[in-house]
Amino acid sequence: MRSSKGGILLAWLVTFISGAVATAQEFPTKAIELVIPFGPGGSHDLTARAVASVAHQYLGQPLLVVLKPGGGGAVGSQLVIRSKPDGYTLLFGGSGPNTTFALVQKAPIGPDQFTPVARINYSATLFTVRADAPWKNLRELVEYAKKNPGRLNFANTGPWGVADLPMRLFAKAAGIDYNNIPFDGGGPAMLAVLGGHADLTVGFSPQTLPQVAAGKMRVLAVTDVKRSRDFPNVPTMKEEGYDVVFTMWRSVLAPKGTPQPIVEKLEAAFKKMSEDKSFLGLIQSLGDAVQFQGGKEFAETWRREWEQHAKLVEAAQK
Repeated sequence: MRSSKGGILLAWLVTFISGAVATAQEFPTKAIELVIPFGPGGSHDLTARAVASVAHQYLGQPLLVVLKPGGGGAVGSQLVIRSKPDGYTLLFGGSGPNTTFALVQKAPIGPDQFTPVARINYSATLFTVRADAPWKNLRELVEYAKKNPGRLNFANTGPWGVADLPMRLFAKAAGIDYNNIPFDGGGPAMLAVLGGHADLTVGFSPQTLPQVAAGKMRVLAVTDVKRSRDFPNVPTMKEEGYDVVFTMWRSVLAPKGTPQPIVEKLEAAFKKMSEDKSFLGLIQSLGDAVQFQGGKEFAETWRREWEQHAKLVEAAQK
């Protein structure tokens, strides 16, 4: 009897594994959705569309960019988590929603809820104002904020997002108060500054560089350990006397439980996309660069960041 049950179990396992392998070999047979948890026009949206422009030749199917903003990135993240783990619904995640926001809100949208496929890149944030703003540098902005407490209007990408945390850390270090105005992504936040509805925002090169080149915006500081290649005359926060370093990654994440053969097939395709000359040209035109990591390597990077950001969040809340 035991032998019979063992044989049935073995046969079931063989059938299951064979089916999974066959599914992975056929995958994908339809378009794949890449969910962006922010609004249009931000660095996530622009980077994802650059990826999508070359995806078909490496996946054999279209990669559709789907915008699902809301809740500081939680809405789009949860949509993917609840999706069938078959590789057809992916998240283009980031440090804001999937590390910082997840830690602060204790929201289940962090590393335990996803299987990393690949990191595409990461970049530091840029403190940016309109070109006609009265502040030529960060020191002048701080002086204004101290003389006019609560009058500086800051446009961010949602509570504890990639704009919110560096601003909190900076304001704490500088000893200033400000009005926090949340938006559903870097694009809408920048439009608020351009339209005169806010004084300052924190964004990234893809959406900032064209505005600076057009003479519409000015970058006051960068939150990196070194100056930006695209803004060599802009000092780092540390150069300005504030110990604020912050970068955001953009990575492809699959729901937990996605079969490993499918994850590996996706990783290989995104690796080829990251080396595509057309894609690299688009990323360079956005003022960014590619820093690819495979799924397992990025999983380790994410865990290290999780621990580091827990300390940053604690410092910002004191």
